[in-house]
Amino acid sequence: MTLYEHLPADIREVVDAYVADLKPQPWRIRFLLLIDVLQEKLETGAAAEHLRLLQQWTGIVTAILEHLPPDSSVVECLGLMSISFNDHWRAQALGQIERDPTVLDRLLAICPDWEDIVKTVLETNQRRPIKAGQVRGR
Repeated sequence: MTLYEHLPADIREVVDAYVADLKPQPWRIRFLLLIDVLQEKLETGAAAEHLRLLQQWTGIVTAILEHLPPDSSVVECLGLMSISFNDHWRAQALGQIERDPTVLDRLLAICPDWEDIVKTVLETNQRRPIKAGQVRGR
């Protein structure tokens, strides 16, 4: 089962709307729009809710990647894959990022906050672990 299938109906509707909006866009635009969504969530949410909001955003990113299959040849998609809840995609992306240090440089050129986002997502997932077996990709 996919993460999308585990999501509540109202969140699946949100994912469906994002997928419809993002589908015609190239990965660079998808990446930037998803970063904007995260920043908006964090700006409008209470500080106490930031961990939950980050995890929600990561889940939405993962579900979107389930509908818009990832392309590991695109640096912006690698960035999204690297923070997804899909272990296979995350490992694939992190392996490529380690082998080619220019990937991280290019991500930082596009989104200067990327390192902070990744660090915060990792910390959030350590503090609020996802139950094993609940999140699987296709």
